[in-house]
Amino acid sequence: MSMQKVTNPSLSIIIVTWNTADITLKCIQTIKKYLKGISYEIIVADNGSVDDTVLKLRKEGGVNIIENKANLGFGRGNNIAAATAKGDYLLFLNSDMELIDNKLVDMFKFIDSHSEIGLMGPKFLNIDLTNQGSVFPDQSLSNAFKEFWLGQNTYSKYVPSDDKPIEVWSVSGGALMVKRSLFEKIGAWDSRYFMFYEDLEMCRQVRKLGLKIYYYPGCRFIHRHGASGKALAPTANQWRRLIPSSKIYHGIVKHYLLFLITWSGQKWQKIFGKK
Repeated sequence: MSMQKVTNPSLSIIIVTWNTADITLKCIQTIKKYLKGISYEIIVADNGSVDDTVLKLRKEGGVNIIENKANLGFGRGNNIAAATAKGDYLLFLNSDMELIDNKLVDMFKFIDSHSEIGLMGPKFLNIDLTNQGSVFPDQSLSNAFKEFWLGQNTYSKYVPSDDKPIEVWSVSGGALMVKRSLFEKIGAWDSRYFMFYEDLEMCRQVRKLGLKIYYYPGCRFIHRHGASGKALAPTANQWRRLIPSSKIYHGIVKHYLLFLITWSGQKWQKIFGKK
């Protein structure tokens, strides 16, 4: 399948991939199948894949492929791709996302008509089409304590109950739309983060400018959660990948306080049978 090259797209869809040939291809094919009524381009930054990702993307066609020689991480890969983007808006998309209808156009029109919104994220679905958390509450010490000691859902990703667009604290970087001029103003993705927390950092920078973060449930993506990062570490040690980025985002002191709260809270619940 091929797609005619767009000279002046309204939307640049940017995907970073690393050894995820089939799911990246599936992502691109669903975009081509469902996204209608808007001019767009697809840019894939391949972070030095050693599988057949690039070969399959070339065969698919209609994709601007950037071949990085090494795994530069999520943020740097996105920044390299964004530097070539021509769209007024950027949609950063994980390779393990799948479009299911044309509602992305509605999300685009909504953010374009609301200047107070800095960036926006859609609703995530699991493979069985059940809801998947994609919105972060304030990552504060008090919220961590409430969740891990008191059993309240105040720290982990969640699914807002609203069926209309609403302002939230932060959205997941798995699918994130932002105006290109704003993206450039905040200095792009923070390249200190190799993977994880860069979405929280971007949302923090947007809030500093007095702009809002929005969740748009009318647009839904299937997210094969974790598929794009499985090769980085064994399943049992996945949580360890969070540590370096957590220290950058929270600072050393808050990072260890959060670790103490979560660790002790989980031990407490295990010992006393709290849920």
